[in-house]
Amino acid sequence: MPEDVGGEKTLPASPLKRQRAREKGNVAKSQDLTAACTLLVALLAMRFLAPAMFERLISATRYFFSDAHVLSSEPFMLQPLAVKALLLSASCVIPFMIVMLMAGVAVNVAQVGFLFSVQALAPKPEKLNIFTGFKKFFTLRSFVELVKSLIKLTLVTWIVWLTMRNRWDRLLVLMYLDPISVAGGIAALVGTIWWRIVLAMLVLGVLDYAFQRWHYERDLMMTVQEAREEAKQVEGDPRIRQRIRQIQRQMAVQRMMAEVPRAEVVITNPTTYAVALRYNVAEMAAPVVVAKGARLLAKRIRDVADKHNVPVVEKPELARALYRTAEVGQPVPEDLFRAVAEVLAFVFNIDRRAEKIHERTPFLNPEMGQQAV
Repeated sequence: MPEDVGGEKTLPASPLKRQRAREKGNVAKSQDLTAACTLLVALLAMRFLAPAMFERLISATRYFFSDAHVLSSEPFMLQPLAVKALLLSASCVIPFMIVMLMAGVAVNVAQVGFLFSVQALAPKPEKLNIFTGFKKFFTLRSFVELVKSLIKLTLVTWIVWLTMRNRWDRLLVLMYLDPISVAGGIAALVGTIWWRIVLAMLVLGVLDYAFQRWHYERDLMMTVQEAREEAKQVEGDPRIRQRIRQIQRQMAVQRMMAEVPRAEVVITNPTTYAVALRYNVAEMAAPVVVAKGARLLAKRIRDVADKHNVPVVEKPELARALYRTAEVGQPVPEDLFRAVAEVLAFVFNIDRRAEKIHERTPFLNPEMGQQAV
């Protein structure tokens, strides 16, 4: 299958792109769903708060108009009345405002989670471009918004007509009732219309939210080139990564070469592999691989071992097994303990014989002893 190198978005959005979009305030959110839920909460709040608000308004009206004939325009009399009016108005409006504020926050959090974007609040000069703004009138989103507006207008008109067509006689009767009865009748009619509009708006809001999610995912999709550029930003330039790995390998080789002089023995293939082992009975439970390599690296290990008089033992099968199964800095595998122990015993025996010969040399050859002294 040929690789897609064009500008078509065929790849799903990466987590990094989603995070960047969210930081900019670009999230999937339906204003229609927010408006529908807010209308629902407002209707419920009016249902439970309206009686108390109405009683306070009646009390305020009685308070201000009962002594209207003695009111004076003097500031010392108007100021207490103004403060009283402000407090009564606040007691009526503030509970409703708090409920609406909490409802708006809850609906938005339910859609996008907790999000505060400074970038979304920053001014964007490109939005002042007339040509860019004119192009937005001919996008899929603009067309969908136009269709939604027409549907909402038609739906609200139809709901109002459907509700009112059989209630005209009740409205006419309200003209002959007292103000309290008129207010109750109008409230019942408005409540009925409100309920029906809210239900219709909720359905439209859910559908709109599904469309916004689909459109959001579609906009976030990436081209192959965008995915490559993002990978470069996250992981760095491939050439730089390759250079870093090369330097790391060189440092690892240098550390290995520094450990070879401290090794007890170097086991070779004899030319393809070389593995250096170190073993201290007082400090280690098992021999440890301090260096290993193949081909040129194996030759370097052998050269360092020869330079520092480290014994080199040719054991092809053991060298291959250690190279493939043992890691640098780790003990040798248990299944190779016996073979490694035989090699170490052989090396230690050679060392002990060399020490005994060195100790006996001055007595066997006085001239050599004098030279040694």
